[in-house]
Amino acid sequence: MNDFNLLMEFLENNLLADNLIADAAKKLGISDYHLKRTFIFVAGISLSEYIKTRRLVLANEELASGAPVTGVAFKYGYNSVEGFSRAFKSFSGYLPSQVQKIKS
Repeated sequence: MNDFNLLMEFLENNLLADNLIADAAKKLGISDYHLKRTFIFVAGISLSEYIKTRRLVLANEELASGAPVTGVAFKYGYNSVEGFSRAFKSFSGYLPSQVQKIKS
């Protein structure tokens, strides 16, 4: 398995970790800076943007299953429901509460 596959597996298995980038860099034995530069070169987006998007995808799945917005916001690393709602709307075009209503 090459380093990029190892990185992607690590990211997917640890998406909720607080220090995900630092932990991933340590796992690969490289600096945070080198990891971020290499990721953007290989993937075409920044590592932080990738992590944010993956977390919002998972949040979307939970909201669609009826999970409460507040719990989902804090679970995926947002310090406020307002910040989560802005990020989620920018990502999906919908407010988190609208995704919950679609399920109903």
